[in-house]
Amino acid sequence: MNGNKTTATSSEERRMQRGISVLAFFVPAFIMLVLFIIRGIYPFGDRSFLFSDMYHQYMPFLSEFVHKIKAGEGLFYSYNVGIGSNFLALYVYYLASPFNWLVFLLPEGLIMEFMSYLVILRIGLMGLTFSIYLRKVFGKEDPAALLFSTAYALSGYLAAYNWNVMWLDCLILLPLILLGAERLVREGKWVMYTVTLGLCILTNYYISIMICIFLVLYFGMLLITEYYTMTEGQSRKARIVFGRIGRFAFASLLAGGLAAALLIPEVCAILRTDFGNSDFPGTLESYFSVFDMLARHCLCVTTERGLEHWPNIYCGVAVFLLVPMYALNEKISVRKRFCNLALAGFLLLSFGTNVLDFLWHGLNYPDSLPARQSFLYIFLILVMCYDAFRNVEGTSHRQIIYGYLAAVIFLLACEKFVESEDFDTGIEVLTLVFVTIYGVLLYLYRTRKDELTRQVLGILVLACIVAELSINTFNTSLGTTGRSAYLGDQEDYKALYALAQEQEGDDFFRIEKFTRKTKNDGTLTGYPTASVFSSTMNSNVMDLYKMLGMRHSKVYYGFDGATAFVSALLNVDYMFGESDKYENGLYEIVNNSGDVYLYHCKYTLPFGYVAPMGWNVTDEIGTGVRVQNQLTEDLGIAEPLLDRATSETSGDNVCITADRAGYYYARINATGTKKVQVLGGTLETQDYSDLKDGSILYLGYLLE
Repeated sequence: MNGNKTTATSSEERRMQRGISVLAFFVPAFIMLVLFIIRGIYPFGDRSFLFSDMYHQYMPFLSEFVHKIKAGEGLFYSYNVGIGSNFLALYVYYLASPFNWLVFLLPEGLIMEFMSYLVILRIGLMGLTFSIYLRKVFGKEDPAALLFSTAYALSGYLAAYNWNVMWLDCLILLPLILLGAERLVREGKWVMYTVTLGLCILTNYYISIMICIFLVLYFGMLLITEYYTMTEGQSRKARIVFGRIGRFAFASLLAGGLAAALLIPEVCAILRTDFGNSDFPGTLESYFSVFDMLARHCLCVTTERGLEHWPNIYCGVAVFLLVPMYALNEKISVRKRFCNLALAGFLLLSFGTNVLDFLWHGLNYPDSLPARQSFLYIFLILVMCYDAFRNVEGTSHRQIIYGYLAAVIFLLACEKFVESEDFDTGIEVLTLVFVTIYGVLLYLYRTRKDELTRQVLGILVLACIVAELSINTFNTSLGTTGRSAYLGDQEDYKALYALAQEQEGDDFFRIEKFTRKTKNDGTLTGYPTASVFSSTMNSNVMDLYKMLGMRHSKVYYGFDGATAFVSALLNVDYMFGESDKYENGLYEIVNNSGDVYLYHCKYTLPFGYVAPMGWNVTDEIGTGVRVQNQLTEDLGIAEPLLDRATSETSGDNVCITADRAGYYYARINATGTKKVQVLGGTLETQDYSDLKDGSILYLGYLLE
């Protein structure tokens, strides 16, 4: 009878385990799907889940990846990326996720939807792996794990960066890596840790840098807590600890070795970018106070994606109650509480300190998208909160009440002392409402002992968590763009590119655009250009574009700002335009398809040519015109390529007068001018953005 009872219990536990795992996946995935429907994302409308780099980089790069594989080309080089680029480095940085290979199961016209709905799949997998971690580490089939796995999958980090698809696989793998680390410390088993960490590094080495730093700290914390639970003698414990340290070092190096085939070429490429030249901070600085950072745990705080350093650490407002409960819970080991809270405090300090920020981001400062390691803090906080909830019996009724009052006082203080524009009264009130609901439910859960009442309370808490996370994600995430507007002219561009190929035969040439949709239009459609927006671009090319007065940044060099002379140097034989207004003595219309026109550049140079040696121009801001004049002079041309036209300045307005008929360009010489609108001339109204001091603007052909 005892054997049958054990079998029945085991079978019931397995059913519960499967049920929790299924819900851990489907609850956050379903929430995200509902939000997709509300936003009208295709096929539920004509919107698409393309935002920021997903719009400018991931969609174009995945399209180029598909083009290359279907054409039977190698992954080492692409002529379509910039003026020709190391595609392997780009693949490792942006596209190494194994999920991306599933794109070949779908028609090419659904690449955008493939990327969008893969986000939902990944969010579901984050909930699943987090629930697996909680079950394996705490050794209990607990439906409460569903509350915290959903919070992990729909945290503020995901609200801010869910479009940054190249990072998401690492968040899926993190719970499994840390579970492997737990097994390594407690049982000496290292295979799971090695395999999951190696896969993480292969998937995205950049986020893996932060995970590896965290692993060192986490492993040290595990060793400390594990050491004091051992029953062996001192010498035996010391041998075990040193053995675990050796296995950890070996397994970590082996994991890196598994990824070395792709990691080494990637590092070599990164060293050629501007990210390989960062200097260590000379002074210690603080960005903001810990108090200000803790306020970002509130509901619907605006996510930070720009150059400010604010971390996105929201993971449910119940943390205002559960973290103090964890700190005071006597059923949890003092050493464990101290180590976890100390590690969480160190992570908080890292967000607001420049030196630590520099170290966490791989000896670099992030170019926007700050605090990229904040998912590690969220993971740790949620694990502590779960531990506090499962040990709620170790918290007295009075402590729950005091914890609630402390949360209320903190939120009221935020209104007085937090100066961030991301925090307002509405955020405070909404957070206070949910904190109050959780406080009441938690108090009832602590005071009621019958199982049915607790189950009902658990369902209510889950409903509140789902509502809260849905509200936060809806209000702070899910940027979209028009699907038809993004993809509408792609077939026209492809048809005209095929026409250009037919005319040029086997000759090398490039095509550029008068106006662009993305910063990687060439890779989106599949034609060679002279522009690229990528963190793996060669900084020497960017330096050249900067000297010539063209668009550039730490991660971008673009054809915009090129004169006809520079266009010829870069072997740009054709231009795309979405109207016929660009035709003049430099550009003639070849054909059109729909609203897209193909222009032939009348003045070009062959793909390869010889230039005189000894050309040496100092790299100064605003030298584009002078550089081009000096270069033509070195080539033996007596008259200057570009002359100064008459202009008058009135406030922010500049009026240029055509002294004689010709092709006119304007040069920005005011620091801080980022956008310019040009009125008049053959191009009528033109808007320019992403400008820096020295940028050149094409004004068209003007008559005297």
